[in-house]
Formats: sequence, structure tokens, C-alpha cells
Amino acid sequence: MPTAHLLAKQPELVRHSVLDAALQFVIEEGPQAVTLAAVAVRAQVSPEDLQGHFSSRQALLDTLFDCLFQDFEGQLQEAIEAEEDLPGGQARAYVRLTFNGMGDTPTQRALMLLGLNWPPYAARWREACAAALVGDGSGRDSANRRLLCRLAADGLWCSQVFGCYALDETRQAEMLELLLSLCSEESPLAA
Repeated sequence: MPTAHLLAKQPELVRHSVLDAALQFVIEEGPQAVTLAAVAVRAQVSPEDLQGHFSSRQALLDTLFDCLFQDFEGQLQEAIEAEEDLPGGQARAYVRLTFNGMGDTPTQRALMLLGLNWPPYAARWREACAAALVGDGSGRDSANRRLLCRLAADGLWCSQVFGCYALDETRQAEMLELLLSLCSEESPLAA
């Protein structure tokens, strides 16, 4: 287990330890539980070393949100690039990422809790969602179908973060395939 003395000589390790400790507080107790003093203790760094990286609680939370959000955006971009160049690819990538991310519920919970608690974080999320819709096509039926798929994926994501429904792998796979088929251009909205 690292000691404050050893960490002080490794600034990137200090920064990582502090962010990880803040993440754990957000996951376990919510963003309101994050204080510089508590994070320093959990990260096993001196308050001075912590403040050398983050001058305030808000600066720490801002950086944590930025890291989580950038990681999500990077994963989404990779998912988009992995999709075939067919109509609905961006929506399918989002749906796949949402389903594939279910194993990382703590990180998802932190991202959601931060977004729910700070309006600037929620605004950033809204802006990214609005920009994503541009890639879903210009036809009203297709765009509505893909938005419906995104909303369903968001609902599933939220329900998994909060443990609302116990879904086995078979049911998750069936729902994923249904949403992916709805994202395709040829799929009718209603049978």
C-alpha cells in the first residue's frame, strides 16, 4: 500500500490516487461526500500534495467528471468507428456501448450522479446528446426510431445503475438485438 511519502515523489500517481478516491466517494456516498480532507486520507496523500493538483473540491469534481465523460466519449467514438457504414450506425453504436457498459456500473453511477447534481455537467451531457442526434438521419421516421432506441438504452442504463431490474444475460441479449434492429433503416416503427 503506497504511503504519502512515496506518492509525493510521483505526481501522476498522486493525481490518479486522488481521482480514484474521489470516484469511490461519489459511488459509495454521492458527490456531496467529497471533501478534500476525506479524499486526501483515502488516497493516502498529504493535503498539500492533493491541493498541488486540485485547488478546491469543485476543481477535483470538475476533473473527475471530465475524465469520466472523456472516457465515455472515447468509448463511443470507438464504437461508432467499429460499426458498418450503414444508416443508423451511430445509434447502434450508442445502444451497443450502453449494453456493453453494464459491467461498469460504478463508473456509470458516478457519471450519472455527477450529472444529476451539477447543472453544468448535465448541460454538457445534453449538448453531447443533441450533437449525436445529427448522425441519426434526416428522415422523421428514422430519426424518431433511433431516438426511441437511444431513450430505451438510456432507461436500461439507468435501471442497471440503480439495480431496478434483474436482467439475465439472455434477456439483455434479446433486448439488445431488438433495439439494434429498430435502429436499422428498413425496420418499421410498429408492426
